[in-house]
Amino acid sequence: MNHESLNRRDALRLLAFATAAGAIPQSLRAAETNDSAKIQKPLHIHPQQQLRMGSEQIAILVYPEFTALDALGPHYFLAGMMGATVRFVAKTLDPVPCEGASRGGFCVKPHLTFADCPEQLDLLLVPGGLTGTFAAIEDKATINFLKSRAAKTKLVGSVCTGSLVLGAAGLLKGRKATSHWQTLEVLKDVGAIPVAERIVFDGTDRVTAAGVSAGLDLGLELVRRYRGDFYAKGIQLLGEYDPQPPFPTGGNPKTADKLVVDMLNGMHAPIVEKFRTTILRLANKHH
Repeated sequence: MNHESLNRRDALRLLAFATAAGAIPQSLRAAETNDSAKIQKPLHIHPQQQLRMGSEQIAILVYPEFTALDALGPHYFLAGMMGATVRFVAKTLDPVPCEGASRGGFCVKPHLTFADCPEQLDLLLVPGGLTGTFAAIEDKATINFLKSRAAKTKLVGSVCTGSLVLGAAGLLKGRKATSHWQTLEVLKDVGAIPVAERIVFDGTDRVTAAGVSAGLDLGLELVRRYRGDFYAKGIQLLGEYDPQPPFPTGGNPKTADKLVVDMLNGMHAPIVEKFRTTILRLANKHH
């Protein structure tokens, strides 16, 4: 981020971090006066409270009908890292509609095309979806892009069914991974090892997050790993990330109302089966 593009949100971050780090004393006095002159008071910040800066290069893939929060949730936290460059990448620079855009949703304007995207990234993140994810799995340009960038990218990750896109590109073979709870077992069809956890790291170059809201946790965890605990705490507090859902046990199939679990399983069974048949068909086609 350059200083010319500093906006209100950036200014609030700087103010919040400066205050949290002790750079702005309660008295607002930055200097002390002695007998001879005013001497600037040095800042004494505990080493664990120093704000670690960086210059991470991060790309988030978007494709038609992606689930908005899968991409925008992590984006909020990652874009809060001062010095990091976080950009959306797509096949073209045309606006990309998110899931449900035709019924009043919105579109994302990509910063980069596949051709323009740097080969060496610190992070490449893939969101999930439903119909759009089917298409992404079958799109040669998208799969080839992921394969080529993954070869030189430090960390490749996904949110929700985005892990199935990574799997279709052959990037999760033999790797522990997670996905939306309803498509977790489909990971076996791409050679991955399903793990029913909210965030799953495999080595230093793969990370997958569970369904939709898990992307928020992933974004914050990545900030922690890139910049340290203190920085991540500042970002979390700035965003007031303190989830208090009306149904505390309703977001996990193991603890949710069984009637609700059964209803969703019945509704989405054809979708889960389509993911499986699409992946298997493509796998057989390539053999």
